Amino acid sequence: MRKTLTALALIALAGCATTPTPVKTAVQVPSDSIYGFQEKTAEDAGKITVIRDGGFTGSGCDLNFYIEGKRAAKIATGQKASFYVQPGDINLGLGPIFSAACGSAAIRTISAKVRPNQESLFRLSGDMQGFYLAPYIDYGGK
Repeated sequence: MRKTLTALALIALAGCATTPTPVKTAVQVPSDSIYGFQEKTAEDAGKITVIRDGGFTGSGCDLNFYIEGKRAAKIATGQKASFYVQPGDINLGLGPIFSAACGSAAIRTISAKVRPNQESLFRLSGDMQGFYLAPYIDYGGK
């Protein structure tokens, strides 16, 4: 019994947060899970790339990624997707696809500045409190 409780405690501690996925090892989101923003509609369009963390927390839940309130993609753990948008201030959102496993957490949004002809990287992460969207930081992964 004691060994079982110890094992469960270790699993719980290990699963409390997601693990950053390096850009180079992230798998491309399948094309049938990307819903828009794939065409460069302006010569100076900016590019947004989102990378979803790996790890146990939230791994049973795909996430919807939103650009200006429109669903842009369904993203699973360890996946990435890129989108073209007009330069300037833009609203990005993230929320679980509603199911019994994922609950009904609210969509979280951030405001981002997209620069002309530049790529901006964002990280989709999670912990026991929910999912988060933030600028991507290279943690030294290969």
